[in-house]
Amino acid sequence: MNDAVAQYEHLNAKAQEQLALPDADRIRAIRAGMWLPLDHAKSTLTKLEELLTYPEVTRMPSYLLVGPSYSGKTSILERFMELHPPDISPEREATLCPVVMIDAPPKPDLSDFYSRILDALMAPYKPTAPPHAKYSQVKLLFRELSVRVLIVDEIHHLIAGSLNRQREFRNALKSLSNEAKISIVASGIEEAYNAFNADAQMSSRFMPVEMPRWSPGPDMGRLLMTLERRTPLRRASSLHQPKLMLAIHARSESMLGDIFDLVKEAAVDAVRSGDEQITEKRLSKLDWVPPSKRKMYRRPL
Repeated sequence: MNDAVAQYEHLNAKAQEQLALPDADRIRAIRAGMWLPLDHAKSTLTKLEELLTYPEVTRMPSYLLVGPSYSGKTSILERFMELHPPDISPEREATLCPVVMIDAPPKPDLSDFYSRILDALMAPYKPTAPPHAKYSQVKLLFRELSVRVLIVDEIHHLIAGSLNRQREFRNALKSLSNEAKISIVASGIEEAYNAFNADAQMSSRFMPVEMPRWSPGPDMGRLLMTLERRTPLRRASSLHQPKLMLAIHARSESMLGDIFDLVKEAAVDAVRSGDEQITEKRLSKLDWVPPSKRKMYRRPL
């Protein structure tokens, strides 16, 4: 091991290379983040992968990813999308699009729902067409493009409508899954349970997958060690040590996305200050508003 590598052995190879970047580019790399193959993310991706090869049966399996905002749901779904992009190879007679992902409409509006799917498929359609016409077009395209999985993020928007609208939207999801022979992966905050548990068929059809909350301990320690190895700072911070781990947990309030963002901003502060290290003292002085205080936060006049 040469001296340069030994000096930065707290970093992986890519992070060591990023140390050579100008500070502005290094900060950009830090803020860009990275995919971390955490245990719960890998197990969730394994479940989703199995949907792609599941035989066409009367009731296709589906999942409901549930967790607080910023707990990592969307990151997992976007990773799944990245692993299965549309295949537009000229050798194929038709484009294959195994996975389609949309955000749920802000209220349970079927016309908007089908329009979002058609937009995701980049298909021309008449915006003023009735929902049943759009539905027929969606089913036809799903067959032509060999769609196997439809992802509907922010599914808790379902409860923004009347009970009749909620029921209509749930029935539309079931019909689309049954008739197009696709699996549906819905994702949302805890209120999504309420939206689905109101219908016994929906609650039995959609297997829940809960996102974990993080508390100080071995799992969070491994998470922080992995983050540190991928964050290009010249000095080791030992984020996994008890005092610093507790400080990170207290300010992030256990949400995975906030842990990531807090470490990113602390790393940016370490670069700008020249310290090249995240410390408990600098973390306490970081301009950071905890999640629980953001709704009521007001800057002093």
